[in-house]
Amino acid sequence: MKRVILAGATDGIGKALAELHASKGYWVAILGRDPAKLDALLGGLSSRFPAATLRGVVCDFRDNSRLGPAFDEAVRAIGHCDQFVYVAGIMHATDGVTSVPEDDAEMFQVNTVAAVQLLGIAGNYFRLAGKGQLVGISSIAGDRGRKLNPAYCASKAGLTTYLEGLRNRLHPFGVQVVTVKPGFVLTKMIAGRSGVFWAASPEEAAATIDRRVDKGHEVFYVYRRWGILGLILRHIPRFVFKRVGPP
Repeated sequence: MKRVILAGATDGIGKALAELHASKGYWVAILGRDPAKLDALLGGLSSRFPAATLRGVVCDFRDNSRLGPAFDEAVRAIGHCDQFVYVAGIMHATDGVTSVPEDDAEMFQVNTVAAVQLLGIAGNYFRLAGKGQLVGISSIAGDRGRKLNPAYCASKAGLTTYLEGLRNRLHPFGVQVVTVKPGFVLTKMIAGRSGVFWAASPEEAAATIDRRVDKGHEVFYVYRRWGILGLILRHIPRFVFKRVGPP
């Protein structure tokens, strides 16, 4: 039975992935910052899916000193790990004009720095095992820097590039490294936001991720049409994009 560690799974796509894996009877360890939310999620899943083995590990992704020990605790809790998914992410609201350094730094910490550390730790674990699946939830926002939230875009671009390098590094050792670029997903991250289209539910996104990872796909968007849009955005000339590009 597959054993999975989910980093950041008490909301949104991560929570939907936890539910999906539990429904299949997997062994699942969930890393989350809020002990109350973690306990509530584990309790609910255990009652609905008694065949699953579920464990929780408290981990604040803003605390770098906690990341390595949390991964080790998660592995011990479920015996070993076949798949590690980094799904934690934050996006602070902006006015599109003013930079807020503290918010920008926190987005980089959670979306990039903690992701790099935990994916690197998991990558070392899988390299020694000679197998495993590493999955990072990036974003189409990382395909091009946009004026509304440059720090969020950059944090996801950094994660995407890191995953590509890690994929090349770990390929000789039989480790699959996957980059997922969701478009809009109906989570609290986009609650109240205008201009939302092609939005997937967290459950749709989780099902797509699970299916395509199992098929061996390495880089994909949750809806394929987002890939076409991403291709177009990447090839708009810079002098045009900075004047008329999307926020």
